Amino acid sequence: MKKKLLFLTLVLSACSLNSEKVDKLKIVSLSTTHTEIVQALGGGELLVGADSFSQTPETVKKIDAFTATTDEILELNPDVVLIAFDINEIVTDLERKEMKYALLPPARNFEDVYSQIEIIGNLIHKENEAKNLISSMREDVSTILQNTKFKDIKIFHEIGYTYGIYTVNKNSFIGEIYNLLGVKNIANELEDPYSSGYPEISEEKIIESNPDLIVVGHSDYLNKDLSTRTSWKNLIAVKSNNIYFLDENLANNWGINTVDLLNVLNEIIDSKQDPGIIYSDKYFEQEQKTQSDQVIPLLAQVIVLLVLLVFVVSRFYTQREKKKLKIKL
Repeated sequence: MKKKLLFLTLVLSACSLNSEKVDKLKIVSLSTTHTEIVQALGGGELLVGADSFSQTPETVKKIDAFTATTDEILELNPDVVLIAFDINEIVTDLERKEMKYALLPPARNFEDVYSQIEIIGNLIHKENEAKNLISSMREDVSTILQNTKFKDIKIFHEIGYTYGIYTVNKNSFIGEIYNLLGVKNIANELEDPYSSGYPEISEEKIIESNPDLIVVGHSDYLNKDLSTRTSWKNLIAVKSNNIYFLDENLANNWGINTVDLLNVLNEIIDSKQDPGIIYSDKYFEQEQKTQSDQVIPLLAQVIVLLVLLVFVVSRFYTQREKKKLKIKL
């Protein structure tokens, strides 16, 4: 029932926002992923508030998504609030204060990513931009997978260590990527009591599986040095130094970064080389180019109008001077 209510609220929010002019919309985003999507679609100027981890202009108020209150959000008078998690039951509070919101949780696959981009595009009246971005992402994902060299390799992906060893299974987005790349994720079938896609795994299970590659995607710097884990020293991945530390922005976010995440994981599996951020930068450049392409025709129209205006004024004064000349004669 709760899920239906959240979906209904999202639909109602989208419908009511369609009557607003885009330049009057005010958006608060409590998710780095959603903030980046808004920016990639050319809607950065609509943001009045954003999560504290996003890169935004100083005019955009930074909000801690983990401690945010509706009163803090209400001060910014947004038309819609974008959230990824219902932290501290903020959804209930938003509904109580009749604030429009879109709850878009972490994607589990690429179709979820495309769907969220489309939804945000509709909310901020950037439907065409969203359509173009999704088309580019689909094409790039297809290209990467077509060039993938499938290998018989076992991978362990770590997302937490201090309070228990946590990993990813087939129900997570990263787990889905490993499946697409045709490699064996040692935790793929691991049970997750919360169905989050991020189960806890025992050290015994890791040692028994003996992975060929270990990918670390968390910020627990104190426990990132795997050489200090004495029981791991005989693992193939540790002995051959096949350990890769994933950029946290790629590890923790979804959205426009997902194509880069696919590309990075594909490359480190194949060659152990990090290709860097390629695709998300291209998508931002694509949007800037689109805006530039829209400005150029507008400038051309303005120039034509100015030329016509000069011509009309010139003709007017010429005719008036001729009339004056006739009168004198």
